[in-house]
Formats: sequence, structure tokens, C-alpha cells
Amino acid sequence: MKKYFLIILFCPMLFLSCKKYLDIQSNNRLVVPNTLEDLQGLLDYSRTMNLNFGVLGERASDNSFIPEANFKTIPTDEKAQYLWQEALYTFPNDWSTLYTVVYNSNLALEKLQKIERHKDNSVSWDQVKGSALLFRASAYLNLLWTHSNVFNTNTAGTDLGIVLRESSDFNVPSFRSSVKDGYGLVLTDLKAAISLLPTEASHVMRPSKIAAYGLLARAYLSMRDYKQALTYANLYLEIKNGLMNYNDQTIVKITANYPFAMFNEETAFYMQLRNSNLTAAYTNVDSTLYKSYEEDDLRKTAFFKKTNAVINFKGQYTGTSSLFGGIATDEMYLVRAECLARETRLEEALSDLNRLLITRYKTGTFTPFQNMSASQVLERVLIERRKELLYRGLRWIDIKRLNLEGKGISLVREGDGVREELKPNDNRYAIPLPADIIRLTGMPQNPR
Repeated sequence: MKKYFLIILFCPMLFLSCKKYLDIQSNNRLVVPNTLEDLQGLLDYSRTMNLNFGVLGERASDNSFIPEANFKTIPTDEKAQYLWQEALYTFPNDWSTLYTVVYNSNLALEKLQKIERHKDNSVSWDQVKGSALLFRASAYLNLLWTHSNVFNTNTAGTDLGIVLRESSDFNVPSFRSSVKDGYGLVLTDLKAAISLLPTEASHVMRPSKIAAYGLLARAYLSMRDYKQALTYANLYLEIKNGLMNYNDQTIVKITANYPFAMFNEETAFYMQLRNSNLTAAYTNVDSTLYKSYEEDDLRKTAFFKKTNAVINFKGQYTGTSSLFGGIATDEMYLVRAECLARETRLEEALSDLNRLLITRYKTGTFTPFQNMSASQVLERVLIERRKELLYRGLRWIDIKRLNLEGKGISLVREGDGVREELKPNDNRYAIPLPADIIRLTGMPQNPR
């Protein structure tokens, strides 16, 4: 890595006007933000900060498969990754793009310390600090989901985590923290951000309180701390609880190539999976998953395009071929329903589930779920979570946490005559770090 980053700030895409964000230093190789406007511009650069949600876990999950004809055309390292084999991949990748988010966040926090907070700038000052904390936490959470074991109370203190960098100084050595410390910093950053951010942002690409609530609900769910996940899902849904009715063709054009508008009603915080248009182009949806949707379920048409035996996903909340990885209201209803089911608050869990599904089925065809046992409610919620939130970068961590509870999900893939099976709680659920990072830092690699 170079000693210095050249930070180039363009006019942030889609919604911010072009402004002069930078003071150019005497060394023209280095551009450093020094004002609140500069720092906000750094964090508003959505190409880096919002469009790099990690995609490795999504590619490794059971949402899709690569047909043999496509498999033969992809690079060797991607073939190995697809089959959960050792892959010596290098820059660029999820690790590098997510640590760029961390670097920008740390730089903003450091520069902010040199700007006095006073009455006239307090709102902007707080927005910058809260945004930097939230972006850093989101990146760390994604890295933990991808490159570490699932959070296990008994082993989190010793399990290999990720690198926790709280400085922009490249001379500070990198080392792997524990999974426990990683999640601890994620939770600390997000909780600190809550008091600094506005309830809802001026645009969904900017962090907000509800974005922090949603990320905390995600984090606690992935830790299997269902009480805390319920707390933050509740806080989110107290503020934002509207759902799109898929029957309304002015909102959802279910037969279109991209049925959902970018920045739609359910989106609270916008993120995209990195290079995910390539994922969609080379993969087919699992046919068993596709068949699990009833004919009156509008998601079957809105989410999928079927051409002969080929099934492709088109239900992303981006309005483009890129996959959505942000925080949305449908996810929060499913988080809350799962947590309520686990607390045996069955009527409340079914109420949330029914409220969601009635907007997903053809008008008059959905029969609300009722009078079910605790195990049946939980199972139904998990089924609908699987069907509603596919291709959002959530399935990999769901498999990991559910297998730790004995769900027994095994994955099987084939390519070039090779058949690989990934059994529950296999070490390979912690995807290896990039080879160049291991070589440069001497950090331990994930065990196979």
C-alpha cells in the first residue's frame, strides 16, 4: 500500500450539487479535507461510501448457482471461491473497498477533532461525526460477517476477527482482533452515532438515526442477541413503517426488468453490493427456491425473470442491475417478527408477518397466518425472510447463525466435474483474507 492516499472528491452522485471541497496542499500528490464542508463531501462520495457493500458472502451462499457453461469462462480464483476452495485472490476486493470506507471515516474523525464545535456549526459537526461512525461500523460489520466465524458467546473472545483500525496512519501495524472486540466496536460506534444524527437524513444515501437503528438490529440479530435486535427493530419501526403494496403498479412495475425504483418508500439507508451486476449476470436462481413462491405471490413475478429453464433475479431495490444491500423496512418487520417468535409472542409475530405478506400477494388472495405453534411461527418467519431478502448480502450470515443453533443447512456446488459440500459450522464459512494482505502484514489466515 502507498504511504498516502490520493483522495479525489467528485460532485457526489445523484443528489448533491458540485462544490469545492478541498484545500490543495503544497504536495500535489496529497489532497486533504480540512473544513466541515470538505469532510461532509468526503463522506458524501457515494461511489466509495455507499456502493461497496461486500459481495463475497452473497456469492458464497445458496441463493444461486453458476451454470457449467458460465463456470468455464470465469477466472481460476473465482472458480475456487465459488467451490469454497482456497483462492489466492488479491486487490481489488471486498477487503480493500471496505477498508477504504474505514480509512475515509477515520480521516474524517481525526480532522474533525481540529475543528471547534460551536452553536453555529453544531448540526453539521454532529452530522459528520455520526456519519463517519456509522459508515465505519457498517464496513466492520460486513467484514466480520464475511471473514470471521459467526459470533459465539463461548468462543468470540478468541476467534479470529478482523483488523480494527481507528487511525488513518498507514504506519500503524495491522493485526487481527477477536470477533468479540470487532462486534464490540460496531455496537459502540452505532450507539454513539444515534445521538449525533438526524432522525431521517436529507437523502437515504446519508446516515440517520433510523439507519443506525436498522444496522444495530442487523448486528444483534447476527450475534443471536434477539432481545436487543427486537429493541432496535422497534425503534426503527416506530419512525418508519410504510410498505410498498406490490399490487400498485404505479409503485411496483412487477413485469419490468427492474420493478423497483431506486430510493423507494421502504429504503431507509441506501447501499449496493460491490460489482454485483456481475453476480446477477453469471448466476441462476436456485430452482427449488423459485418454486417455493405461490402463484398468487407477486414476488414470483417481481423478483424473477424465467426464460425456459433459466431463472434470473431482478427484484433488487436499486432500479438497476446492481444488488441492494441497504436498510429497508421489510427487513425490519422480519427482524422483529423473528425476535417476537423467539420470545413466544406469537400473535405479535404473526401480525408483523401478515402485515408484510398482504402487500406481497395479489389483492384478496392472501390468507393471514394464525393459530400456529411457537415452532411453526418461527419456521414460517424464517421461510419468509429467505424469500423476501434474497440477494441483499444477508443470506451468508443467516446460514452461519442458524447453523450454530442446529438448523443443519448444508450447501452443495459443482463445477468442472468437482462436487463440493459445505457442511454446517465448517471453517470455510469464514472466507479467507486476500493473499496480498496476509503477505504484507504477516497476519494469520483463516484456518481451512
